[in-house]
Amino acid sequence: MNTVILWVGLALLVALLTFLNQKQVYSSKVKKAYRELRELAAKVRAEQSEAADLAGWETSLAEMEKHPNEFNKLDNEIGLRRAFVQYLERHYPRDARLPDLQEAAAYQKDSVWGIKMGDYGPKK
Repeated sequence: MNTVILWVGLALLVALLTFLNQKQVYSSKVKKAYRELRELAAKVRAEQSEAADLAGWETSLAEMEKHPNEFNKLDNEIGLRRAFVQYLERHYPRDARLPDLQEAAAYQKDSVWGIKMGDYGPKK
């Protein structure tokens, strides 16, 4: 009987830790950056972006880069890198960062962690 209680307790502990992992608490800066980047990406896709949005992009991206997992999730959801490249191409075509960002945006990750899933066949 004791082993059953032990296993049930272990299962409940794993379930609790899984739940808490999904409900991570982030600072207000991260939440604000997340929200602002979603809005800026939507403006780019709707072709309503303005050159004055650059400061918002840079501050929000700098904050999100401190949290790479969340940055990758957002990039996977809304194509964040591609949206920023489109913004720069439209408003700042001579920006020195543009070639590197274009290259990074061209290679979409297959998962949040960047692990290539599937297609492990021989390279040609």
